[in-house]
Amino acid sequence: MTAARALAVLSLVLLAAGCREGEQSSAEAARADSSAAGYDVGPAPDGAVAGSRTPVSESLLAAARLDSARTAARRDSLERESVRRDSVARALALRDSVRRDSVARDSTRRLALRDSALHASQSAHTAMQQHPPRPTGPVRVNEFLTYDASSRTASVQLIAGYNGVNGSLNYNGAIRGQRTVAIPVGWHVHVTVTNHDSDLQHSAIVVREVLPPPLELTTPAFEGAALPRLDEGLQEDETGTLDFDADHAGRFMLACGVPGHAQSGLWLRLVVARGLSVPDYR
Repeated sequence: MTAARALAVLSLVLLAAGCREGEQSSAEAARADSSAAGYDVGPAPDGAVAGSRTPVSESLLAAARLDSARTAARRDSLERESVRRDSVARALALRDSVRRDSVARDSTRRLALRDSALHASQSAHTAMQQHPPRPTGPVRVNEFLTYDASSRTASVQLIAGYNGVNGSLNYNGAIRGQRTVAIPVGWHVHVTVTNHDSDLQHSAIVVREVLPPPLELTTPAFEGAALPRLDEGLQEDETGTLDFDADHAGRFMLACGVPGHAQSGLWLRLVVARGLSVPDYR
């Protein structure tokens, strides 16, 4: 046998031995995994010692265990991350819900405050319209009316023959109820009557409104609401007074008591009203 042939035979023997060793190593690794899983694998074949492992099988088993541990760790990490994300999402949802509830409550509170302020303002405005504050001291409405709310007294100027209207048969320049004196119920009324007519005498009396006025007016609607010498009247530039309490409501006339003068238009309206805060002349 030549040297080259001997070398070839030796190579084949070594290759066969390596293959057997690899087969044994693979078999040992499989038996080891099965045994670790709890299976009865019986005695090792071909006189092999049970539980003996080759370096290759030990390495493969360690790699498998390491890979399994890594897979379990990665799964646990993913589960923890999922739980964390769910917790964060719930916390954010709770925070948004609390914020929305807070905004809704604040909006409701603001609307309630606004409505309350608006209602209070409207109530105050209505109250001021219905019951305006009374000024202190005398108040002059015009040249014919002044009042004092503190004493509840109205002072009326009644000038007969004020100008030439209606042949001087006028009070304050008005005839036939063109002007109205309004007095709150319960106030005291002081009327100053002056005659500026150089041709005729005139007087004054408060009577119930009756249209057309009767020829003679003799009975006043309030005690003290008539001049003396009613049918004679005042001379030119003469002055007289009426003082009475407007103790009941109604529609009345400030009229001349000289017969025929009221029928000719010498009268103004007088209204005594409930709910009226201060006197007026209109």
